[in-house]
Amino acid sequence: METPLSKRLQHFIPFDEWSEDIIEELTPHFREHTLPARKILFKRGQSDDECHFLLSGGIDLADDDFNINGIDADSDENFMALDNTHVVHRYTGITRTPCQLVSVKRTYLELISTWSEFRQSESLSQHDEESDWLERLITSDLFTRIPPANIQKLLSRFEELPASLGDVVIREGEIGEHCYVIKTGGALVTRQAEQDEETLAALGPGDLFGEDALVSELPRNACVTMTSSGTLARLSKEDFDPLLKKPVLSYIRESELETLIDEADTGVVILDVRHTQEATATPVLRARNIPLSKLRGTLKSLERDFIYVTTGGGRAEAAAYILSEAGFYARVLT
Repeated sequence: METPLSKRLQHFIPFDEWSEDIIEELTPHFREHTLPARKILFKRGQSDDECHFLLSGGIDLADDDFNINGIDADSDENFMALDNTHVVHRYTGITRTPCQLVSVKRTYLELISTWSEFRQSESLSQHDEESDWLERLITSDLFTRIPPANIQKLLSRFEELPASLGDVVIREGEIGEHCYVIKTGGALVTRQAEQDEETLAALGPGDLFGEDALVSELPRNACVTMTSSGTLARLSKEDFDPLLKKPVLSYIRESELETLIDEADTGVVILDVRHTQEATATPVLRARNIPLSKLRGTLKSLERDFIYVTTGGGRAEAAAYILSEAGFYARVLT
């Protein structure tokens, strides 16, 4: 019996760290092909959006000085994509014998590799990955603050949507009209940094995303891209505001702040979630500045027993929502 392609690919980086299930998710996007001897697979100096894996046969890689490095399918050197260290090829690849190859878009590999690494770094067990999306959603810290009647209405208002590997579900800078829950599949959250793209999180079944822009009514602050085929549940802003936003957010007037600080049984932290330049120009007394865009990344460093009072205009509501979603006690300063 012929060895399945997913098993054969586990010989190569990055597939060696992936389960067969993850590789099979990518299978529809593989391009299996054969080349006869003395055919060019790619040329030196050529930009290539695919990665090529040699399954059988032999290929010669020729550099600028026509030095030849021969790669055979069964050799120890054949453990990653051919000439894969740069998008632009440094070598010309010429088949020495008839070859069987598998090619796949580089962006797909990068998406899945990054998603897999983030999920591992978050120490999520296999049980967590496979658990029911609805169970994970309604047992989250956020949903414990929502009346049962609202949860029933929410589930009836969700609209199911199919999604494919590489689909951009939300784009940075867009105006938000919906939030989403992943029912099946995975996605990667990224944001454009000064020099490069920054990866913020890896999402799986039961994860809610896109709600920040609905709360703050500011443009999307990140991009979410599918790392596998799957199914999403979408909720409109018209349903999100009364059923999720309203019961989760609590408010406090500035005149009540001193009383809260004096009488609270725990510490009270004022969080200014404006940009650093704004907070420096017009500082808020006793406030700690954490820009909204960096809040999710600093949640693990915050003391869970404290009360957090957020300030910063529309961003304050988004910050309080993020804190509440993560299990913190938060209020918006008005």
